[in-house]
Amino acid sequence: MYGYLAVTSDLFLEWIADEESLPQALSDESVLKHIIGLYEMAVRERMSIIMWQRYVDFAAGLSNSRDEEIRAAAVAAFGREDYVIALLRQGVESTGAHYLQSQALWMQYCDYILHQINKAEGSQKDELVEQLQSVFIERLAQPHTGVDETFTMYSEFTTRHNAATYEQQMVDANKIVSVTRGQSVQRNAFEDRLVESEGSWAEYSRYISGLAADNTTQPAEICMLYERALVTSCYSPEVWSEYSAYVAGAFDDTQAALDVTYRGLRNCPWSGRLWAQCVRFAYAHEGYELASRVYARATDTHAVSYSMVEYGLLAVAWLAVTRADPGCDDEMLLDTCDQCVDVAYKLDPSTADPVLYFERCCTSTAANAKNGTERARKLWTRICKARRFCTEAW
Repeated sequence: MYGYLAVTSDLFLEWIADEESLPQALSDESVLKHIIGLYEMAVRERMSIIMWQRYVDFAAGLSNSRDEEIRAAAVAAFGREDYVIALLRQGVESTGAHYLQSQALWMQYCDYILHQINKAEGSQKDELVEQLQSVFIERLAQPHTGVDETFTMYSEFTTRHNAATYEQQMVDANKIVSVTRGQSVQRNAFEDRLVESEGSWAEYSRYISGLAADNTTQPAEICMLYERALVTSCYSPEVWSEYSAYVAGAFDDTQAALDVTYRGLRNCPWSGRLWAQCVRFAYAHEGYELASRVYARATDTHAVSYSMVEYGLLAVAWLAVTRADPGCDDEMLLDTCDQCVDVAYKLDPSTADPVLYFERCCTSTAANAKNGTERARKLWTRICKARRFCTEAW
């Protein structure tokens, strides 16, 4: 199910609760690995502060258990002894760009490191102090609603652990915070408008455009805005399409863009636009074979068979991939044109595109292939017969 359709956070939590209720679940390494896998799927599927907090609390509960068998099973299942701090770090990295809601988990991360500092001695303590100082500086440079609270915490931390260099440390921190406060003014205005619009995609889009125009904005913050928008717009192909395109451009990472597109397809499997993007990203990432599997999945599951327009978007992307691949000759390209028209013209003609975008792409692709002029003429003849009342086709 998860591979084809989106699973909501509530459903993930019910699923996890069912697994946790099994007898001896927390002391069984294999069951624990399964539960951890569910949490990992849940935090990848949707950006949820609540889900991350539940995941961290689950891990901390295992670590603090009085049952030695449970503690041993947790270490084995996570594959490391320091799994709580590692998970907190991962959670902070994933959620830290959330302007409104990221502070609680970040503070829990800091408290955990402080607890370790209080127990440590010598060089180990010095290393932890240096680590936490870096965490504070990074956080102070990141726009968030609790920046003044973070600054106060940093002052207290520096007083206690870096008293000798307190003055210089605070001068440097003030320079960073002054910039962050200025950035917060802009974000507060956008956040107010979001509240007024009840979190509309139009307002999120303006928010994204406003921050993207500022070259000091980190891509992670733009991605977080898309994630926040998807909480209420997860069935909008437009949002998923924009998001995946942004990821591909901002990070030059086709795998990351492909992951976003797969998520979009689990929420909007009817979207030809998303299937088309998926085919293109698949080709860019791994080549023709992966792209062909994506195209086959779309057609085998009849995801876009309800509409010639939606299928046409997918088919145009498939033609582009076939034409671009060095392993595909002109004869294969011409066969692909024929096959795409075969599929399209078995669909409901009332769903056809009045401006024949797909048909134009098919026939022009055929005409530009070696010895393809006659094949293109036959395609147009077939199209005109099928759409005999379409002036645009004639």
